Amino acid sequence: MYRISRCISALGAIVIAAAGLAACGGGNSGEIVAQVAGVGSISKGTLEHWMPVEASLLYEEVPRKKVPAGVMPDPPTYTACIAYLRSTKQKILETGPKPTAAQLKDKCAQKYQELKVLTLNTLIGWDWTIGMGATAGMKVTDTEVRQRLEAVKKNNLPGVSFTKYLKYTDQTVSDMLFRSRVQLFEVKFQQQAITMAKFLPKGLTAQQQQKAFAKLAAGLPTTKQWVARTSCRTGYVTSSCRQYKGSLPPGIPN
Repeated sequence: MYRISRCISALGAIVIAAAGLAACGGGNSGEIVAQVAGVGSISKGTLEHWMPVEASLLYEEVPRKKVPAGVMPDPPTYTACIAYLRSTKQKILETGPKPTAAQLKDKCAQKYQELKVLTLNTLIGWDWTIGMGATAGMKVTDTEVRQRLEAVKKNNLPGVSFTKYLKYTDQTVSDMLFRSRVQLFEVKFQQQAITMAKFLPKGLTAQQQQKAFAKLAAGLPTTKQWVARTSCRTGYVTSSCRQYKGSLPPGIPN
């Protein structure tokens, strides 16, 4: 539940979620790699800080011990990653010729790039969520943030202390507070969707419900508009950036 979230960060997500409820009832670490106009920027250092966190949480949502070396790919040599791939059960059970060191290094480089894209998209999505909340007039207080973190420490970390969870996932208390803030905006959007659903006429089709929510949520930026406001440096372009020219649909998650 409390891993790096794929945020409710665009109008489409709010509309679809609400309709479903109704139906059911290496360089300078300070250099900027992505910027969301009107919200904030993401530095190379911030991205590199969160990549090991994402790698750890992808390995195990609530780690009970430090994840193995190599789970986080280690450029440029990828020595730990290569050793990790050689030792995993998946590799042991494979049939056919054993992969060469060069093949494993290529695999590690691919994993590193995928992790970079995934983490940067997540960080951009957090900015979108905060920006969406501000546009909607929502506020999250420091008291609410601390209360949410206390609830997470109490209910969402089975089998591990909070201190060890931070250690095993390479996070700080500040990281957890920031994640709590983002998730509180997500919760407020969900609560707003539930409230909106109560006022819809009964008997509407799913398509009619989505159109009704779109009218109620008019004025909030769409995914396309968030992408247009998101600028990324060369080498850090993901599907959430306006510079993206690939075949994936724009936005989070991709």
